[in-house]
Amino acid sequence: MSNIFTKLKDFVGLNEPVDYEYEYDEMEGDNYGNLYPQNAAPANLDTASHDRSRIGDRAAALGLVSTGLGTKTSTIGTTMNSPSNNVIGLPGASSGISEVVVIEPRSFEEMPQAIQALRERKSVVLNLTIMEPDQAQRAVDFIAGGTYALDGHQERIGESIFLFTPSCVQVSTQNGVARDVAAPHVNAPR
Repeated sequence: MSNIFTKLKDFVGLNEPVDYEYEYDEMEGDNYGNLYPQNAAPANLDTASHDRSRIGDRAAALGLVSTGLGTKTSTIGTTMNSPSNNVIGLPGASSGISEVVVIEPRSFEEMPQAIQALRERKSVVLNLTIMEPDQAQRAVDFIAGGTYALDGHQERIGESIFLFTPSCVQVSTQNGVARDVAAPHVNAPR
Protein backbone atom coordinates (compact mmCIF):
# COMPACT_ATOMS: atom_id res chain seq x y z
CA MET A 1 0.00 0.00 0.00
CA SER A 2 2.82 2.39 0.82
CA ASN A 3 4.32 1.51 -2.55
CA ILE A 4 1.29 3.06 -4.27
CA PHE A 5 1.64 6.26 -2.23
CA THR A 6 5.36 6.41 -2.97
CA LYS A 7 4.70 6.10 -6.70
CA LEU A 8 1.99 8.74 -6.47
CA LYS A 9 4.34 11.13 -4.62
CA ASP A 10 7.04 10.49 -7.22
CA PHE A 11 4.56 11.18 -10.02
CA VAL A 12 3.34 14.44 -8.48
CA GLY A 13 6.82 15.51 -7.47
CA LEU A 14 6.35 15.59 -3.72
CA ASN A 15 8.91 12.90 -2.99
CA GLU A 16 11.91 14.89 -4.19
CA PRO A 17 14.40 15.93 -1.51
CA VAL A 18 14.08 19.57 -0.55
CA ASP A 19 17.21 21.62 -1.03
CA TYR A 20 17.28 24.45 1.50
CA GLU A 21 20.67 25.73 0.55
CA TYR A 22 20.58 29.20 -0.91
CA GLU A 23 23.19 30.69 -3.11
CA TYR A 24 24.64 33.96 -1.86
CA ASP A 25 27.00 36.23 -3.67
CA GLU A 26 30.20 36.15 -1.70
CA MET A 27 31.88 39.46 -1.04
CA GLU A 28 35.54 39.71 -0.39
CA GLY A 29 36.34 41.87 2.58
CA ASP A 30 34.17 44.35 4.45
CA ASN A 31 33.89 47.04 1.78
CA TYR A 32 30.18 47.63 2.01
CA GLY A 33 30.52 51.36 1.41
CA ASN A 34 31.77 50.88 -2.14
CA LEU A 35 28.51 49.33 -3.29
CA TYR A 36 26.54 52.58 -2.94
CA PRO A 37 28.39 55.75 -3.92
CA GLN A 38 27.82 58.72 -1.63
CA ASN A 39 26.43 61.90 -3.18
CA ALA A 40 28.23 65.07 -2.29
CA ALA A 41 26.31 67.77 -0.40
CA PRO A 42 24.98 70.56 -2.65
CA ALA A 43 27.49 73.35 -2.73
CA ASN A 44 25.35 76.08 -4.28
CA LEU A 45 21.73 77.20 -4.51
CA ASP A 46 21.49 76.17 -8.15
CA THR A 47 20.69 72.58 -7.13
CA ALA A 48 17.61 73.79 -5.22
CA SER A 49 16.22 75.33 -8.39
CA HIS A 50 17.09 72.10 -10.21
CA ASP A 51 15.07 70.14 -7.61
CA ARG A 52 12.11 72.49 -8.07
CA SER A 53 12.26 72.02 -11.82
CA ARG A 54 12.30 68.23 -11.33
CA ILE A 55 9.21 68.52 -9.12
CA GLY A 56 7.58 70.69 -11.76
CA ASP A 57 8.44 68.12 -14.42
CA ARG A 58 6.87 65.35 -12.33
CA ALA A 59 3.78 67.47 -11.70
CA ALA A 60 3.44 68.21 -15.40
CA ALA A 61 3.77 64.52 -16.16
CA LEU A 62 0.97 63.80 -13.71
CA GLY A 63 -1.18 66.54 -15.23
CA LEU A 64 -1.14 68.71 -12.10
CA VAL A 65 0.33 71.78 -13.75
CA SER A 66 -0.76 73.07 -17.10
CA THR A 67 0.40 76.21 -18.80
CA GLY A 68 -1.12 78.33 -21.50
CA LEU A 69 -3.84 80.89 -21.89
CA GLY A 70 -7.14 80.16 -20.22
CA THR A 71 -5.93 77.07 -18.41
CA LYS A 72 -5.84 76.55 -14.70
CA THR A 73 -2.36 76.60 -13.20
CA SER A 74 -1.47 75.20 -9.81
CA THR A 75 1.86 74.79 -8.11
CA ILE A 76 3.00 71.63 -6.44
CA GLY A 77 4.98 73.54 -3.80
CA THR A 78 1.93 74.98 -2.11
CA THR A 79 0.33 71.59 -1.72
CA MET A 80 3.50 70.03 -0.38
CA ASN A 81 4.15 72.79 2.17
CA SER A 82 0.56 73.26 3.38
CA PRO A 83 -0.78 71.00 6.12
CA SER A 84 -3.24 68.40 4.92
CA ASN A 85 -6.87 69.01 5.75
CA ASN A 86 -8.83 65.78 6.11
CA VAL A 87 -12.10 67.41 7.20
CA ILE A 88 -14.91 67.12 4.68
CA GLY A 89 -17.87 69.42 5.15
CA LEU A 90 -21.48 68.36 5.01
CA PRO A 91 -23.39 69.40 1.90
CA GLY A 92 -25.39 72.53 2.60
CA ALA A 93 -23.73 73.07 5.98
CA SER A 94 -21.05 75.42 4.65
CA SER A 95 -23.50 78.22 3.93
CA GLY A 96 -25.27 77.88 7.28
CA ILE A 97 -28.66 78.26 5.58
CA SER A 98 -31.17 75.45 5.90
CA GLU A 99 -33.11 74.68 2.76
CA VAL A 100 -36.62 73.28 2.32
CA VAL A 101 -37.56 71.64 -0.98
CA VAL A 102 -41.24 71.51 -1.95
CA ILE A 103 -42.01 68.62 -4.30
CA GLU A 104 -45.37 68.10 -6.02
CA PRO A 105 -44.80 64.86 -7.94
CA ARG A 106 -47.06 63.68 -10.71
CA SER A 107 -45.65 60.12 -10.76
CA PHE A 108 -43.61 57.76 -8.63
CA GLU A 109 -40.55 58.23 -10.88
CA GLU A 110 -39.94 61.66 -9.30
CA MET A 111 -39.42 60.21 -5.80
CA PRO A 112 -35.62 59.68 -5.96
CA GLN A 113 -35.20 63.49 -6.09
CA ALA A 114 -36.75 63.69 -2.62
CA ILE A 115 -34.32 61.08 -1.27
CA GLN A 116 -31.42 62.95 -2.88
CA ALA A 117 -32.55 66.18 -1.21
CA LEU A 118 -32.62 64.40 2.16
CA ARG A 119 -29.11 63.06 1.54
CA GLU A 120 -28.02 66.66 0.91
CA ARG A 121 -29.42 67.54 4.39
CA LYS A 122 -32.41 69.46 2.99
CA SER A 123 -35.94 69.19 4.38
CA VAL A 124 -38.63 68.00 1.95
CA VAL A 125 -42.29 69.00 1.87
CA LEU A 126 -44.14 66.45 -0.24
CA ASN A 127 -47.52 67.49 -1.66
CA LEU A 128 -49.24 64.38 -3.02
CA THR A 129 -52.65 65.90 -3.86
CA ILE A 130 -52.03 65.53 -7.60
CA MET A 131 -51.13 61.82 -7.48
CA GLU A 132 -53.57 58.93 -7.41
CA PRO A 133 -54.11 57.50 -3.90
CA ASP A 134 -52.38 54.15 -4.50
CA GLN A 135 -49.34 55.85 -6.10
CA ALA A 136 -49.29 58.43 -3.30
CA GLN A 137 -49.21 55.66 -0.67
CA ARG A 138 -46.36 53.98 -2.53
CA ALA A 139 -44.46 57.29 -2.70
CA VAL A 140 -44.90 57.96 1.03
CA ASP A 141 -43.70 54.45 1.88
CA PHE A 142 -40.66 54.86 -0.37
CA ILE A 143 -39.59 58.22 1.06
CA ALA A 144 -40.38 57.12 4.63
CA GLY A 145 -38.00 54.18 4.16
CA GLY A 146 -35.28 56.46 2.83
CA THR A 147 -35.84 58.91 5.67
CA TYR A 148 -35.60 56.10 8.22
CA ALA A 149 -32.37 54.86 6.63
CA LEU A 150 -30.90 58.37 6.93
CA ASP A 151 -32.08 58.70 10.59
CA GLY A 152 -34.49 61.41 9.54
CA HIS A 153 -38.02 62.23 10.66
CA GLN A 154 -41.41 62.33 8.96
CA GLU A 155 -44.45 64.35 9.95
CA ARG A 156 -47.90 64.53 8.38
CA ILE A 157 -48.78 68.18 7.87
CA GLY A 158 -52.17 67.90 6.18
CA GLU A 159 -54.26 65.78 3.87
CA SER A 160 -51.70 64.25 1.45
CA ILE A 161 -48.96 66.67 2.57
CA PHE A 162 -45.91 65.35 4.44
CA LEU A 163 -42.72 66.80 5.88
CA PHE A 164 -39.52 64.74 5.72
CA THR A 165 -36.45 66.09 7.50
CA PRO A 166 -32.85 64.90 7.87
CA SER A 167 -31.40 64.03 11.26
CA CYS A 168 -30.02 67.54 11.86
CA VAL A 169 -33.43 69.27 11.86
CA GLN A 170 -35.55 69.69 14.99
CA VAL A 171 -39.29 69.45 14.28
CA SER A 172 -41.67 71.18 16.68
CA THR A 173 -45.44 71.70 16.81
CA GLN A 174 -47.68 74.09 18.74
CA ASN A 175 -47.93 71.51 21.51
CA GLY A 176 -44.16 71.18 21.87
CA VAL A 177 -41.25 69.41 20.28
CA ALA A 178 -42.31 66.56 18.02
CA ARG A 179 -38.76 65.26 17.73
CA ASP A 180 -35.62 66.59 19.32
CA VAL A 181 -32.24 66.40 17.62
CA ALA A 182 -30.05 64.02 19.60
CA ALA A 183 -26.70 65.30 20.77
CA PRO A 184 -23.71 63.42 19.36
CA HIS A 185 -22.80 60.49 21.59
CA VAL A 186 -19.19 60.42 22.75
CA ASN A 187 -17.80 57.18 24.13
CA ALA A 188 -15.63 57.48 27.21
CA PRO A 189 -12.11 56.06 26.80
CA ARG A 190 -11.58 52.72 28.48
